[in-house]
Amino acid sequence: MGADTAAELLAEGKRLVAEIDALPSAAPMLPLYMRLQDTVERAESALSEEHP
Repeated sequence: MGADTAAELLAEGKRLVAEIDALPSAAPMLPLYMRLQDTVERAESALSEEHP
Protein backbone atom coordinates (compact mmCIF):
# COMPACT_ATOMS: atom_id res chain seq x y z
CA MET A 1 0.00 0.00 0.00
CA GLY A 2 1.32 3.42 -0.87
CA ALA A 3 1.33 6.90 0.57
CA ASP A 4 -2.00 7.66 -1.12
CA THR A 5 -3.65 4.91 0.89
CA ALA A 6 -2.15 6.19 4.14
CA ALA A 7 -3.33 9.72 3.30
CA GLU A 8 -6.82 8.43 2.50
CA LEU A 9 -6.97 6.49 5.76
CA LEU A 10 -5.82 9.54 7.72
CA ALA A 11 -8.49 11.68 6.06
CA GLU A 12 -11.15 9.03 6.79
CA GLY A 13 -10.03 8.84 10.43
CA LYS A 14 -10.19 12.61 10.83
CA ARG A 15 -13.66 12.68 9.25
CA LEU A 16 -14.89 9.97 11.63
CA VAL A 17 -13.49 11.83 14.66
CA ALA A 18 -15.29 14.98 13.50
CA GLU A 19 -18.54 13.00 13.13
CA ILE A 20 -18.16 11.57 16.63
CA ASP A 21 -17.40 15.00 18.09
CA ALA A 22 -20.48 16.48 16.39
CA LEU A 23 -22.90 13.92 17.83
CA PRO A 24 -25.16 14.90 20.73
CA SER A 25 -24.13 13.24 23.98
CA ALA A 26 -27.07 10.80 23.95
CA ALA A 27 -26.48 9.63 20.36
CA PRO A 28 -25.27 6.07 19.75
CA MET A 29 -21.56 6.36 19.04
CA LEU A 30 -20.56 2.70 18.92
CA PRO A 31 -20.96 2.27 15.14
CA LEU A 32 -18.69 5.26 14.48
CA TYR A 33 -16.14 4.08 17.03
CA MET A 34 -16.12 0.66 15.37
CA ARG A 35 -15.53 2.26 11.95
CA LEU A 36 -12.76 4.39 13.45
CA GLN A 37 -11.14 1.32 15.01
CA ASP A 38 -11.26 -0.44 11.62
CA THR A 39 -9.66 2.60 9.96
CA VAL A 40 -6.86 2.67 12.52
CA GLU A 41 -6.23 -1.07 12.06
CA ARG A 42 -6.08 -0.64 8.27
CA ALA A 43 -3.67 2.28 8.66
CA GLU A 44 -1.44 0.24 11.00
CA SER A 45 -1.40 -2.58 8.45
CA ALA A 46 -0.55 -0.19 5.61
CA LEU A 47 2.28 1.37 7.61
CA SER A 48 3.72 -2.00 8.61
CA GLU A 49 3.79 -3.01 4.94
CA GLU A 50 5.57 0.24 4.04
CA HIS A 51 8.13 -0.07 6.86
CA PRO A 52 8.80 -3.74 7.61
